[in-house]
Amino acid sequence: MHSFLVAVLALHITGGTIALFAGFSAIVTSKGGKAHRLAGRVYFWSMTAVFLSVVTLAIAHDNHFLLTVGFFSYYMVVRGYRILYLKKLGRGQKATPLDWGIMAIAGLFIGYLLWWGVFAALGGDRFGIVAIVFGSLGARAVFQDILKFTRGPRDKMHWWYDHINGMGGAYIATLTAVVVVNVQMAPGWVWWLLPAAIGVPVIRYTIWRYRPDF
Repeated sequence: MHSFLVAVLALHITGGTIALFAGFSAIVTSKGGKAHRLAGRVYFWSMTAVFLSVVTLAIAHDNHFLLTVGFFSYYMVVRGYRILYLKKLGRGQKATPLDWGIMAIAGLFIGYLLWWGVFAALGGDRFGIVAIVFGSLGARAVFQDILKFTRGPRDKMHWWYDHINGMGGAYIATLTAVVVVNVQMAPGWVWWLLPAAIGVPVIRYTIWRYRPDF
């Protein structure tokens, strides 16, 4: 078992390293170009490796916080990737059972993340704040998807905004992992939130900047 977990940890580190560089490449390359699409695919599959490895490690070490954060992070990746195949929602296209299933499974774990966060915070655990923040972001994304799947999007460029939100949010998670592993300064919970505190406004500004062009 020890050798297996060491191999899983190696997969996790390798996938995370590749995701860090692939995600940055996708950000800086021309949107829609070959380089951007290639970097995006590499980022998606490397994050898939990260997700599978983190779930395995979290279960092995009975770490509920890490398990639920893993599902939250991967939901953002899948959400940003799948929306590229749902560009015509509201114009005759419907969400597939796969999309509903992804959202339902993610919603369960995100709900548990919120529940855990509230009780942890009430018990004096500052990491409960981290869980509440991440859980709230995830719950908002799930709620938006429910509305989009049932009523249809209000904006024809919804897919572009959701792609930026999903992939951008996932890359924040990638940066967060790098920060919390390499920065050992107290209080630790602050470093979990710092990348999101910087990255979320950047994502919002990016969408605001491009919206008039559409």
